[in-house]
Parts: sequence; structure tokens; C-alpha cells
Amino acid sequence: MGATRFGPGTGMTNLKKLSLLKLLDPIADDLKRVERALVEQVDGFAPHIRDQIQYLLVGSGKRLRPALALLVGGATGGVTDLHITIGVVVELIHLATLVHDDVLDEAELRHGQPSAKARWGNEISVLLGDCLFARALHLTASYSTTDVCRRVSAAANTVCAGEILQNQRRFDLGLSRQQYLDMINMKTGALFAVSCELGALLNRAPALVVEQMSRLGSDLGIAYQIYDDCVDIFGQEQKAGKSLGTDMNKGKLTLPLLLLLEHVGASRRQEVEELLQNSDAAERRRLMELVLGNGVVSESLLTIERYVQQARRQLSGLEDNHYTRTLDGLLDFIGYKSQTLMKEAVLA
Repeated sequence: MGATRFGPGTGMTNLKKLSLLKLLDPIADDLKRVERALVEQVDGFAPHIRDQIQYLLVGSGKRLRPALALLVGGATGGVTDLHITIGVVVELIHLATLVHDDVLDEAELRHGQPSAKARWGNEISVLLGDCLFARALHLTASYSTTDVCRRVSAAANTVCAGEILQNQRRFDLGLSRQQYLDMINMKTGALFAVSCELGALLNRAPALVVEQMSRLGSDLGIAYQIYDDCVDIFGQEQKAGKSLGTDMNKGKLTLPLLLLLEHVGASRRQEVEELLQNSDAAERRRLMELVLGNGVVSESLLTIERYVQQARRQLSGLEDNHYTRTLDGLLDFIGYKSQTLMKEAVLA
């Protein structure tokens, strides 16, 4: 008898009392190994910056990217030391981008603590981010194949190019919805994709499975970034643990704002454009009222759900085990968190 195959609808759906930590319980021990390995990286940096690196590494981040590498590894054959290392690599790259993001956005808070920018200023923060990038690429040299380094380097390049593009398109009221989606696929989807892709590749999974896992990561990354962009507009800073409102302040046109521009008639578009180009607090409140009252919330949710379902289809054909079911549950969880966020925003 062949292995049981996984299909949509066999995962977890009761999420009301489920935290992300509980959801990832099947890989809790492996995530602890990743955490220990991250701490061990501190000794690989120059002595005079180890305190700063430790501050950045020992945080309360979600570790979503390492979790994806571990889950896909488990779903395609098992978690090995190679997966632990790749979890460290993708987290180092992610942390580097966060440090740089906080400089660009002038964010004071990250993971509920002062950001690197707030503690040490822009110059040191940029260089610390560079050090994290360099360490990640150094670790990829430990693999017997150069394919890992090539794929990680390509993903890091795509992430940085996406960030550059987003900054080039600030206050660009001609940005289309598809251009936005392409942009967030670069800046977020690429690292999600390579985490999933390498989780399968390190187990020598068939090329088709590796490609499916890459697409799963890409679609999941897009869904997650839309959710995160909605948090910046609808969320509460205390819950989010990071500075909010930075996208609007910096003129980054995210999906809710693009949908607002699409939904208001020609007669009101000029008003919305003027609000988007002004960072006055009163005008931001007016912008929020318009976002909540023009069908933006429901369409944002539908877009997140569409990408969640696209990601779920990539699980089809994988063996039905607790890793695969956890991946399915993670997709449900992102959908649930999005719905909760929007509901709280509407009721506020």
C-alpha cells in the first residue's frame, strides 16, 4: 500500500484558542535547536560588536522562516542538522532586513523592544545588518553543494531589490495592485520561498516537489505580507510589538490604500490622494475612516484568502503526517489572524 497522501481539508481548523507557539509544537524541539544555534553565532562576530549582535539575535521573533524550513523538511523526509543550519541562515537574513527596514522607516520599536536604530543610530545599524547578511552567507559555505549558497544569495538579492523598488515607488499614486503584489513577492515571498524550497531540496526531494514547496512559500509570503501591511494600518502597537503607521508616514502604498484608491469614485480620488501625501495625524484618522468604509477590509481579506488557498494547493500529494498538517494549520492560522484583525478594526 502506498503512503497516504495529504489533501486540503485534512489540517487543523479550530484556531480560536491556538497560539502560534502551540501550533508549531510538532517542531518545538527543532526550533529550540535553531535558537541555540543562533545564540552560538554570536561568537563568530568581532568581539566589539557581540553585545549588539546578541541583542538582535536573542529576541522574541516568530521564527516563521526557520519554522517553514523545518516543517517542509519534516514533510519531505525528516529534519536533519542541515535543516537547522538553513533555519539559522534564513533567520539571519530576515533579521538583517529588519534592522535595515527600521532605519528606512525610522521605527523606534521592534519585537516590543527599542530597535537597533533607536539604540545605536542609523550608521551602526546599517553596518550591523550588513554583518548579519555576511554571516548568513558564510554559513551556506558549510554545505557540500554550492547550490544552497546560490539559492540563498539569489533570494537575498531579490529581497533587497524588492525593498529598493518599494522605496522608489513611495508616494507613487500610479502604483497598480499587481505591481504591489509583485513587489511584496520580492521583498517577503522570496525568503519564504527559499526557506520552503531548501527544506525539500536538502532531503533530495523530486524537482517537482521542490518547485511546489517554493511556490507554497511564495504564496504564503504574499499572504503574510498583506496581513502585516494591514497590521500597520489597523493594528495596535502594543499587540504588534513594533512601530505602526510607518508605511503611511513614508508613503508606502500597501494593499488597503491601493484598494481605497480603486474603490472611491473619481470625485473623491483627489481627496484621498491629498490625504495619502500628508502625514498629519488628523488627516491619517480621516484616511482610516475612508479605508474602513469603502469595502477595503473585505477585499483585503479576500486577497489574503486567495493566496492562502493557492499555497494550500501546493501541499497536495505530500505524505499526510504531523508536519504537513502543521503547514496546513499555519495557513489556516494566518487567515484567522487576518479575520480577527479586521474584525477588531471595524468594531473599534
